[in-house]
Amino acid sequence: MYCSNCGKEIDKNAAVCVNCGYAVNNTPSVQNAEDKVSVGLVILAVLIPLFGFIYWPLKHHETPKKARACGIAAIISFVLSFVLSILFFVIITPAFFELANWFLYGANI
Repeated sequence: MYCSNCGKEIDKNAAVCVNCGYAVNNTPSVQNAEDKVSVGLVILAVLIPLFGFIYWPLKHHETPKKARACGIAAIISFVLSFVLSILFFVIITPAFFELANWFLYGANI
């Protein structure tokens, strides 16, 4: 039997890994049943990326699937918002200033 945290070989009756101290669960079906990806948590991580960035390191040992999904959703949301903000400042802002100059100084025909 191998530790699911560090990958070292452990005794099949061990309660914890002697190498890393990770608690060994001898009934993986119970843990897997509780560790399903939650749509609500993923949506929350998309809307508030800081939640996903905090949830992942706190819960990745207890519920790795949920934690990983929240972390990935937070990263995608953060990158997408960063790219959209760059596009806004590169495309929309100059057009706004051009329109403002047109209203202030009139059209140069």
